[in-house]
Amino acid sequence: MQNFSSKFILFLILFIAFLLISCREEINSPDKFARNVNEPLEANNFNSYTFLIDADKISIDYDKRPDFTSFNTRISITISDYSSGTIRINVKDSQSENRFSYFGNNNEDFYTELLNGFIPYSIELATTNFTGKLKIQLSRAY
Repeated sequence: MQNFSSKFILFLILFIAFLLISCREEINSPDKFARNVNEPLEANNFNSYTFLIDADKISIDYDKRPDFTSFNTRISITISDYSSGTIRINVKDSQSENRFSYFGNNNEDFYTELLNGFIPYSIELATTNFTGKLKIQLSRAY
């Protein structure tokens, strides 16, 4: 009987230890960059576009066509942990006319602007030796 009791206690201790160790799950908030450095994370949904990158001395020219049908769009730009380089963002309409421009070379807590009267057809992003975290969001404005 004592042998059964000691095995049961040992089993119970191991089971509790297993639960405590295995149930730990890292949860990242939406603003945390869970990807590798210099690997962008992109979500392109109907009337919603998000681009995230944790950059380390990266120079890129990027052109993307978001899936938009709305004539009222809000763009939001956040730059954090900035240490070097530049960022240039352009939003163009279907006739390749530049309708929005942004230039960044420092931290930007939350820049936002309403884009009215055209459907965003392309987003151009150019960085030169950029180090920092960049978040660009386009969303339908109501």
